[in-house]
Amino acid sequence: MKKLFKIIGLVLTGSMLVFHSGCETIELGVIDTPNALSPTQASADFFLNQIQIQTAELFHGEEDRNEFGFSRFGSELVRMLNNDGPTYREVFDPSDFDQVWDNFYAGALIDIRTMNPVAEEAGQYTHIAIGQILEAYLIMTMVDFFGDIPYSEAARGGEGILNPALDSGASVYAAADQLLLDAITNLGRQEIALPTNDLFYGGDESKWVKAANTMRLKLYLTTRLANTSESTSVINSLIAGGNLITSSSDDFLFQWGTSNAAPDSRHPWFARNFDGQGPSSFFYTVNYYMNLLANQYNNPDPRARYYFYRQVGDYSDADVVTKECVTEITVPAWWGPNEPYCLVPNINGLDGYWGRNFLDNDGIPPDDAFRTVFGVYPVGGPFDDDSFRSSVSGSAAVSEGLIGAGISPIMMSSFTNFMLAEAALTLNTTGNAETYLEAGIRESIGTVMAFGASLAAGTAFVPTGAEIDAHVGEILTAYDAGSETDKLRIIAEQYLIALWGNGVEAYNMYRRTGQPDNFTPAFFLADPGPFVRSVWYPQVASDNNTNITQKADPTVPVFWDTNPAGFVD
Repeated sequence: MKKLFKIIGLVLTGSMLVFHSGCETIELGVIDTPNALSPTQASADFFLNQIQIQTAELFHGEEDRNEFGFSRFGSELVRMLNNDGPTYREVFDPSDFDQVWDNFYAGALIDIRTMNPVAEEAGQYTHIAIGQILEAYLIMTMVDFFGDIPYSEAARGGEGILNPALDSGASVYAAADQLLLDAITNLGRQEIALPTNDLFYGGDESKWVKAANTMRLKLYLTTRLANTSESTSVINSLIAGGNLITSSSDDFLFQWGTSNAAPDSRHPWFARNFDGQGPSSFFYTVNYYMNLLANQYNNPDPRARYYFYRQVGDYSDADVVTKECVTEITVPAWWGPNEPYCLVPNINGLDGYWGRNFLDNDGIPPDDAFRTVFGVYPVGGPFDDDSFRSSVSGSAAVSEGLIGAGISPIMMSSFTNFMLAEAALTLNTTGNAETYLEAGIRESIGTVMAFGASLAAGTAFVPTGAEIDAHVGEILTAYDAGSETDKLRIIAEQYLIALWGNGVEAYNMYRRTGQPDNFTPAFFLADPGPFVRSVWYPQVASDNNTNITQKADPTVPVFWDTNPAGFVD
């Protein structure tokens, strides 16, 4: 069915489009009477359903294909998930981005452009508005990762534009802002019928307005270094309007299903880790990130057992085969004495966290039974109840936890509060940064606990109100005692924790703020080279589009990242 949606979207443009943001050929397949589609087949609902699915797949990857979404790429660069190395330049290859590039230009953008006239003719303005909001989010994300991209000339192969020119990132962001404003207008128009299958908000237009406003908050916080005065003004106006995502009931997320075949509707990261022969080697959690939750304060973060599942309670069976570094006595000189070089230490009573270090490109050892795997939030895995079942991974684990009914947390109420905290601290916008910080932490903890409540219930490990208050109190005490740099670090650390499953905003935050500035260093090299300020253009784009020249290296900053060279590492 997914392929049929794409076929119809392309046929309705009037011809077989050979476009690309390069110039690739789209294979349409074979259908009966392609130029005589019925009104039912050409409905805006048909397109909108697929556009929403494509957005989730661009974010988290496709469940039935060996590919990743933007969240995975961003997570690798901020020490959430492991990556290749040993240098920054080698983290990614240009071909790694071929599929997301194609999925955006030959999928989502084409379908949005094709849906709009169909919806316009039918007076279906909410369909158009949803498409505008999703397009705005996706084009911002494309700029955030690639920099300048084809936009104004993209998806115009029917007009003979086979090599669309690059638009500046700033102009694409301006277009995204206008799309969001137009979407809000369209959501207020009278129409014949609402979407029959709104996968995000079930047809609630008021929630879409909040999503659009919160996307504008994200846009103007992201660009605060490039245009401080405008960002301050717009953010203040959004705060005054009071129509942002501030409640978990308004969270902008995609809900995945539990079917493992025809089609596989589970969270893509669940499918990659709880099927087959064992957990995917692409999904080690970085020791830094697990240590941040387990040992940053005097008690573990209340979300730790929801985020991660430990298959072992200790490392007594580990040896040089399962983890080479357990036999190493001397820690490299560029590592601090308290950094989790080999194993996450058992400081607060949580033993058994087994991950990898940043830029560790060594071979994958036979450690399936030791490796810490995804928990219930957000991928729909198991809750960590100290059962320490090594069978939680592999072909016998397809029914673990929520059976893959996870979520893609694209824009959550906690994120809004952390963005407002950063804005208040750095731009002096309306409100108190510490108040927003506390609200963000509590919103995140509440959302995570509610999501995993069915699995945590009846165990001895559901965080109590007193435990949550104590944890939040420690953070706020550190915040009150800190310098301005410390305060920004604490906001960034807590945002990074709340962002588990969302590498897009984490990657943006790190380049924008330089925080957290206490990341563990590279594993093998004292100097892994300069940080990835934007990723390579996809191989298919630089090979096929004469208007795209591959970057000399991935240190070219995007337009809103005006920080100096070497600002982050």
